[in-house]
Amino acid sequence: MLRATKVRIYPTPKQVAFLDRQFGAVRFVWNKALAIKTHRYRARGQKLKGKRDLKPLLAVAKRSRKYGWLADFDAMSLQQTCINLDRVFINFFEGRARFPRFKRKRGAQSSYHCTGKIAVGEDWITVPKVLGRIPAIVHRQTVGKLTSITLTKTRTGKYFAACLFDDETEPPAPPQVVRDVIGVDVGLAHVAIDSTGRKTDNPKFLKRAQRNLRRKQKALSRKQKGSKNRAKARLIVAKAHEKVANARADFQHKLTAVRLSDQ
Repeated sequence: MLRATKVRIYPTPKQVAFLDRQFGAVRFVWNKALAIKTHRYRARGQKLKGKRDLKPLLAVAKRSRKYGWLADFDAMSLQQTCINLDRVFINFFEGRARFPRFKRKRGAQSSYHCTGKIAVGEDWITVPKVLGRIPAIVHRQTVGKLTSITLTKTRTGKYFAACLFDDETEPPAPPQVVRDVIGVDVGLAHVAIDSTGRKTDNPKFLKRAQRNLRRKQKALSRKQKGSKNRAKARLIVAKAHEKVANARADFQHKLTAVRLSDQ
């Protein structure tokens, strides 16, 4: 079975500078590949594939004078970007996702690493091209073979690493007979009402966090575009969004854990 563990990392200033450039390279490849695919389809009606058409262009770009700087970053991470773009287009044409959009510098960033010097220790991780070990809080015991590490940077400037392990065990067989069934209805006055009559009220802390977010969004809308105060307000709004998301996820995980323990 594949098990993922997401840990918080605290890179040094030099590592932060390199990771930001790595995210920028991944973002550049995504945007460039998206522009090429869109232009080629509109101009000639051709559908370029990530593995067959776009990945070979990376090798050509690295040998050129204009895009030679791409060779300073993890090649597998850049190649995986083309594969991910292909997957997004497939999901779009099959009705599971919207049309892919260009990535922004101020949005969430990520890079995928699956070869080279990837490792997880007691309080550190390593990825290719990054000098030294990256300090991390590994809060859960890791078991199995490490297959990949995906680094992410949130809008608020926090860094995380999602480590994927293969524990080399077979997944459990699904149950053949279902004995107990409970229906759950999601509403507005209550988060959930099950078929036994048990009701779960909406948490008040979540409503307070949403009101706080609304106030900060109004303050952001009053700032002049391009000003330093607007940049500060944007970061404050991003932190408020993160707080609401964390509060909602924490409540849902605790609620489902209690429901499962009752079964």
